[in-house]
Amino acid sequence: MSLLSIEFAAFFMLLFPAYWALRPWPGAQNALLLAASLFMLWLANPYFAAALLVFATGVFGVARGIAQSRHEKAKKRWLGAGAALIAANLGFFKYHDFFAAHFPAPLQEPVAALIFPLGLSWYSFQAIAYLDWLRQRPASLALKWHELVLHLGFFPTVTSGPIFRAGLQKSVEGLHAGAAIQIQTRRPRRLLNPALAVCLILLGITKKWFLAGALAEQLVDPVFDNPMQHAPLTVLTAIYGYTAQLFFDFSGYSDLVIGLAMLLGFHIPLNFMQPLAAHNLREFWNRWHISLSTWIRDYIYIPLGGSRHGFARTQLNLLLALGLSGAWHGQGWNFLLWGLAHGAGLALLNAGDALTGRRNALAGTAAGRFAGRLATAHFVCLAFVVFRVTDAESLAAVWQALAAPDTPWATLPPPRALAWLALLAAAWLLCRPLAAAFAACVALMQRLPVLAWALPASALMGLLIIVAPPGVPGFIYAGF
Repeated sequence: MSLLSIEFAAFFMLLFPAYWALRPWPGAQNALLLAASLFMLWLANPYFAAALLVFATGVFGVARGIAQSRHEKAKKRWLGAGAALIAANLGFFKYHDFFAAHFPAPLQEPVAALIFPLGLSWYSFQAIAYLDWLRQRPASLALKWHELVLHLGFFPTVTSGPIFRAGLQKSVEGLHAGAAIQIQTRRPRRLLNPALAVCLILLGITKKWFLAGALAEQLVDPVFDNPMQHAPLTVLTAIYGYTAQLFFDFSGYSDLVIGLAMLLGFHIPLNFMQPLAAHNLREFWNRWHISLSTWIRDYIYIPLGGSRHGFARTQLNLLLALGLSGAWHGQGWNFLLWGLAHGAGLALLNAGDALTGRRNALAGTAAGRFAGRLATAHFVCLAFVVFRVTDAESLAAVWQALAAPDTPWATLPPPRALAWLALLAAAWLLCRPLAAAFAACVALMQRLPVLAWALPASALMGLLIIVAPPGVPGFIYAGF
């Protein structure tokens, strides 16, 4: 059931009053959320719900081992064993197509028929974070089995994140307790800033349904399907457009689920913070897919040694961490290449800092910050090309269309592509005023009576029905 479907809207409208009727009993609310989460997975495929239950049971067993251990070394052994099992399970399902080709013929067909369980990547990350959180906490804070299943399968986040960690986290309203404390609470929950929540839901629908969908249909797909038939500036515009499509798709999903969770009384992590306004690659990773980038920092980069073993080892750790991040996105060479490119970019940035003797040397002047923003945006957009192509031949065609075009660079794109180029440039230049405009819309909603919210919401939804591409779009990151 897509979060953008009429069916989901009806489902949530039934869930919402039933949930808040149980407000004096948070445990009963948890039971309802658990049933709703399993129901949504079951609707997609009963196997997905069963996979979550089996996975959560295994994690629960490891968590009991950690909670019952008296010594730190024993807790670390349990944590290491749990992390290894979770990683092996994730790797098997994510790469079983690759492995199946090397199995004996009688085994290839049943292995190839396995389906990747929906949400496995996200709740695997959450499980590792939960076990590490529990290692550092009293055993009394361990989640009960049904609470753990809810934590891992919470329906707003299970499909495409954000990674909802057990411990402390930063949400749109500041620093808050993580999933474990929010689930275990015995205090009645409350609606969290409903005006902001509704505005985030509307913003997310607009980004995903209209902006990402229109970019894909009108610009990105036609150009990437046959780049050699288009002028180089048109191809470059489509490259910019694909990064914008990814951003609108995933940040739109994040806005939507953050808003839904707030309406259920939950703070979930902030996932995007104007990433294309970053003036260097380091800052970009502090702003893009924040729940994943901080997870990579805490559970890959730092365990590898982080920056504790000298400059050269630090850069190697960055390459390994970002390379693994790329490999997580899929089994193709293109994802690994993307991760290594970002790792190399961060290493070069650190080398520049070392040579100048100053961190963020370009950030000292307005001109330097703008130049940094421009360079970072182009690096990010060009690196994302390998996300869109599926083979080396397609990648070569894109670069050939730019480097050795059949038509000169002075050839203007067709009017539609030119309009998208102007809109994307304006959005990039005006991202901060646009954020201020959104804050003003939230403030206006807060001043209006709640019953009056239906008017602007209905007007926006009516407009989207007219201008958005037909059909219910899928979420790109659900496939990673």
